[in-house]
Amino acid sequence: MSISRVSTYQVNKSFSTQLNNTQAKFNKLTQQISSGDRITSTMEDPVAARGIIKANKELGFISEYKSNIETADIELSQIDKTLKSINDELNKAYDLSMQIANGTMGAEQLTAYKEQLDAIIDNVTRLANTQYNDQYIFSGTRTTTIPYSESNDGIIFAGNSEKRYAITGENKTQEINLIGEELFGSASFTKDADGNIVFDESKSSGAFGALYQLKAAIQDTENIDNTAVKAAMGGLDEGINTVTAGQTKVGAVGATFDDILTSYENDSNNLIKLRSNLQDTDLPSAISDWYSAYQSMQASYSMMSQTMNVSLLNYI
Repeated sequence: MSISRVSTYQVNKSFSTQLNNTQAKFNKLTQQISSGDRITSTMEDPVAARGIIKANKELGFISEYKSNIETADIELSQIDKTLKSINDELNKAYDLSMQIANGTMGAEQLTAYKEQLDAIIDNVTRLANTQYNDQYIFSGTRTTTIPYSESNDGIIFAGNSEKRYAITGENKTQEINLIGEELFGSASFTKDADGNIVFDESKSSGAFGALYQLKAAIQDTENIDNTAVKAAMGGLDEGINTVTAGQTKVGAVGATFDDILTSYENDSNNLIKLRSNLQDTDLPSAISDWYSAYQSMQASYSMMSQTMNVSLLNYI
């Protein structure tokens, strides 16, 4: 009968291998628990790692698009606020023109009206030249060019009609600016030797055209041009409607931005949840496995310690 013998070296090697495996599992679980990450290397789970990388990439894109939209939305808010203020001024001018057209007034009252109109024109010009982030919001793509300033030719738009866009998604953009000339028009006039306006209606348009037509009509307190006053009233009414339409457009774009941001918020939450399922450690399970590995490792240490005490004297 043959007797199978296992050498002490073989036993120790087997215990050592088992202990090393248990130690490696214990260390990995310890790292997973402390970091909260189930995957610490792409080699551990290539499929999950690819999913995590893809989710992170998509979250990065979404963050960039959201930032673009939020920045554009702040500018839209500034545009909307400015248009409201301009409309307030145009309504003042309309009320003023109506009082002039319907009433009989003395030179003193008419002088007060002229001063009010000059203040309105100054305010509308200042508002039409509003800046956001040091850029003129109504100048098209010429954002460093002041859109309106008075010259020998009148008050003429100096921007362009080019649109600006916010990148809202992959191959998706949204127009975000309104053009000053389309909103407020321009006024063509020269001044005579006395500083009086010689208004050119044929080359004027919009709110600015109406304002300066009214200014020209009442500049001679003794000879008001009532026909021009009434024409200015019609131009102001049209200008108010144009600016109101601009506000409506801005509101629609803002609502679109809100919808897109809500969609991106949902997408982000879903991607974060997906990434968490792929990446995050299941703590209750990991802690249970960690404790089992700890016990197994302790048992292996104890058994190896007993084996290491074996000597030839045990076989005599």
